[in-house]
Amino acid sequence: MAIAAVRDPRERASGTIRRSHRAGAGTGQEMAARIEDQVSVLSRKLRGPKMRLGGFPPMEPLCSTFASIASMRTREALQREIDVSLYGYEVMRHGDYLKGLHAPSAIYVLNFPATQGAGLVKAHPRLLGKLLDIYLGGDGSFEEANFARALTSIDLALYGRFVELVARCFDEAVRELCGASALGVARPTRFEQAPGTVRIAPDASDMFLIKLNFHVGDDKLGAGLDFVLPAATLEPLKGAMIAAQRESDPAQGLWADQMMSQVLAMPLSMCASISLGRFSLSEISGFREGNVLELPAGGLEHVALRAATSDGPVTLCTGKLGACDRQKAIRLSGPPDARFLAPLRRAMEAREPAE
Repeated sequence: MAIAAVRDPRERASGTIRRSHRAGAGTGQEMAARIEDQVSVLSRKLRGPKMRLGGFPPMEPLCSTFASIASMRTREALQREIDVSLYGYEVMRHGDYLKGLHAPSAIYVLNFPATQGAGLVKAHPRLLGKLLDIYLGGDGSFEEANFARALTSIDLALYGRFVELVARCFDEAVRELCGASALGVARPTRFEQAPGTVRIAPDASDMFLIKLNFHVGDDKLGAGLDFVLPAATLEPLKGAMIAAQRESDPAQGLWADQMMSQVLAMPLSMCASISLGRFSLSEISGFREGNVLELPAGGLEHVALRAATSDGPVTLCTGKLGACDRQKAIRLSGPPDARFLAPLRRAMEAREPAE
């Protein structure tokens, strides 16, 4: 009938046509929403993952410490050979993260009582299957690519116990990095399987996602776990993380120490040159073995010391040619050029502890 109405403009729109139009409008809105979602996912993939939270120091130390502690504590608690690696971390919007999840998902919503912050933990079905197998006396070899069966109250209690363990590991990582934690230990509050029912922040809010990979026994593939915190939840840690980084090492810790030591020990090829003045090409073409070139007046007083760099020779300082213990020697006329040493001196001064 809708087609007939289009073909015959004289026909009045009936109630049926109006209802069809409303239904078509709804279908169009749904299609537009799907297209918008696809464009959002595509644009996110094209721009690549965002790795930094605005105003926060680099998060790599916290994530790596979290994975290391989780590996140790999980082995202790489950009495199994379990290794935990840091699969990655990124910043993404809350709505984008939830759109990427499939139902059913094993999501536990977290609450930080000290700050009333929120978070969530989401285990991959393979990890959930292995955990339940271990808790029920198995060796962790059981795995489920898509955990289809309904979870029992016992399953939820065991999974909740593991989530509490992961939350304690994160708190321990924060304390090890900052000396104290303004967040405290998170507590699992409710379990959800439908991602659409999980709202721990506005959809446009930034979330910090830490991806851990659990390897049980000889499992090389591993099973993933997401530990997700809104930027607002992490805000109380910002000051402590910045202060801890500055107090421990303003130039990025032990790694920077090692790099600075290598820079200071790096050998540079040095040469000393004496200016002989100017020669014409005809004079140079007449040079022969045994020729004697006279040094210009004052030439011995201006010997240039040069260092070989990737950009070519750089003059560091000048000196005078003389002798020491019957050997030719150079007496420096002044300190090295400040422009050459300024970046190195600034780095060394920044590393000195504040008085």
